[in-house]
Amino acid sequence: MGEIVEKVEKLHQYGFEKLSGWQNSRKLIKQVCFLTKGLPSEDKFGLVSQIQRAAVSVSSNIAEGSSRCNRKDQSHFYHTAYASLMEVLCQLILCHDLENVSNDAYNITRELIDVVSYQLNQLRNATPSSPSQPSQPSQPSRPPQPAKQRK
Repeated sequence: MGEIVEKVEKLHQYGFEKLSGWQNSRKLIKQVCFLTKGLPSEDKFGLVSQIQRAAVSVSSNIAEGSSRCNRKDQSHFYHTAYASLMEVLCQLILCHDLENVSNDAYNITRELIDVVSYQLNQLRNATPSSPSQPSQPSQPSRPPQPAKQRK
C-alpha cells in the first residue's frame, strides 16, 4: 500500500492543479456533495443532480480553460466556469428558501462561492478576451553611409 501512495505523490502536477481557483472549486464540490446528502430523497434527480453537476462544471471549465493556448479560448472557459458558479449559487439559495439547508451550511457554502468567484474574476481579468495589439514594427536600421572622401 505504501508503494501506491509513494507513486501518487510523485505524479506530475498539471498547470490547472496549481491554480488556487481550481483547488477551491474542488472544496466547493465536496461541500455541495455534503450539503446535498441532507436534501430530500425525492429530489435526487432534480435540484440535487443539477447543483452537483454545476459544481463539477466549475472545476472542469477552469481545468479546460487553463489548458488552452489562445487567450480568447481561455477567457471563454473561465466565463463558463463563472456562469456555472452562479448556477450553484442560485440553486443554493433555492435550497435555503425551501429550508432544506441550515443557515450554517448555507453560509459556509456561500463563503466558498465568494472565494471561487473572486479567483475566477482574477483569472478572467488576467486573460483578456481580445488579444493584445502587436507593437509597431521597428524601422529597419540604415547601413552607415560611407564618409565623403576629400581630394
